[in-house]
Amino acid sequence: MRPRNEATDQRSRSFIEAARRDQIVAAAIETLADVGYAKTSFARIAEQAGISAGLISYHFDHKAELFQQVVADINALMDAWLTERIGDAASYREALRRLIEGFVTFCDTHRRHVLALGQVLAGVGGQENRELVRSQRETSVGQIEQLLREGQEHGEFRDFSPRFMAVTLLGSLEAIPSELFAHPETDVDAYAKELSMTYDLAVRRSRLSRIGRG
Repeated sequence: MRPRNEATDQRSRSFIEAARRDQIVAAAIETLADVGYAKTSFARIAEQAGISAGLISYHFDHKAELFQQVVADINALMDAWLTERIGDAASYREALRRLIEGFVTFCDTHRRHVLALGQVLAGVGGQENRELVRSQRETSVGQIEQLLREGQEHGEFRDFSPRFMAVTLLGSLEAIPSELFAHPETDVDAYAKELSMTYDLAVRRSRLSRIGRG
């Protein structure tokens, strides 16, 4: 019997460890969604995953590290979802519309992920994960602000403070999960279209300004 190649062994271990980490993160998401931040422990996550709590400690030194990975994985999933919908937009107005409507749809189709993310970011009044919350919010504002600024530079959006509008839009987006959980009967498609239309009207240049520039 041929001995296994050391590099192959390393790749196998890396694959198994990555799969185990993914399993733990998935179990953490489910646990956060089920019992909330305060009651989510390694023991509960281990029970959800069907593994020992010690195995979780092998991969994650403490809850903060695990929760950071939860946030990172959910953000990656959300970014991929939105990028797929925004990628071939023909204009900045269309990109903004797709961003807003795509986010609403993501919140609807990934409710447990969104709930888990909210639990981490709001954990103990946001005090335990203060830096994570600040970093998360600043990144989101920066991405929206860049889209708005580029739309202005290409003449699609009127003159306004991109930072102000980005902060305002983010506030509207952050309110969506609570609204959908409080009112599960919400017509999500209509909600998404209404919200995107609101911001389209808020940022687009008026017909008179376009004539004036022409």
